[in-house]
Amino acid sequence: MSKSGEDKMFNSADKEAFMEYKGYSKETKRVTRILFGKIAKIEREKNQDIYELDRQSIELVFKELRASTIRSLQSSISTIDQYINYAIQNGKINTDKDNVASFYSKKVDIAKFLDMSAEDNIILTQSDIYALGGYAENAQDGVILNLLFDGISHKRKFVELRNIRIQDVNEDTLTINIPQLVDEDTGELLPSRTVPISKETLRMINAAMKEKKYASVTGKTSRSYKIAESEYILRGLRNNFQIKWENVPQRIIRIADLEGYPYLNATNIAYSGQVHYARELMQNYGQSIDEACRNIMKRFNISNNDAAFFYLKARVEKAITT
Repeated sequence: MSKSGEDKMFNSADKEAFMEYKGYSKETKRVTRILFGKIAKIEREKNQDIYELDRQSIELVFKELRASTIRSLQSSISTIDQYINYAIQNGKINTDKDNVASFYSKKVDIAKFLDMSAEDNIILTQSDIYALGGYAENAQDGVILNLLFDGISHKRKFVELRNIRIQDVNEDTLTINIPQLVDEDTGELLPSRTVPISKETLRMINAAMKEKKYASVTGKTSRSYKIAESEYILRGLRNNFQIKWENVPQRIIRIADLEGYPYLNATNIAYSGQVHYARELMQNYGQSIDEACRNIMKRFNISNNDAAFFYLKARVEKAITT
């Protein structure tokens, strides 16, 4: 481990001993050191290790994490909780003292610590997207995340997303051939194009096509509705053979609410895919960041202008350096 990584943590000896005790892998240790580095500011201000803090101070720690999703915050709190338990078991503090982190296990109790300014800066990993899509109550909902992440445009009222038919999907080449479309608001002709997809996205497409019933859960009430039968991948209910554009963000919100991702939306799903595939082009194919970004602009149908290129490149640079 680098000396600089150790210096970022407060009371690094105890924290390193904790990670050894847990048997963390090299990668898990790296992630945990980043977490402990984030909370070191509060620990130094109080001149106390986190296991010595009271509830008021530990809430400052949770805010300092600047988490943008419930799931990431829960993961961080779980690690802190385990570290405090380790400290209690090893006599670092009085065994009569409560583990203050243990009071923050429910979503309703920790939502107030989310960073409300982080909505536009969320970058989800491909694994996050696959998990969210897979956990969705309906494949018709989950496949939306995969398609947006892989490069289907979310612009112009989701015109690409809503018009993909199963015959547009090439399972052999793992691509979707988007036909020429028309912008419903402006009448502009949108040229056909081809978008690569992952094997997982193909699996979700097939699952969505096979789905016959749409589950709608409200509180403790669950209802099931017949999904319209048509060649479109995204379909409405009953006789709505093609999904309405207003229903796309509603379906994303359903997943966001179910999985505790309050800021999940079409834009940051697309941003996440752009970052993922740009990094892949750079790491696996040796492309420069400029080359990768130009290719990503084509894949995600981003307007080919200097401003769009600048913002995409900045987003990619920020993601690969944090």
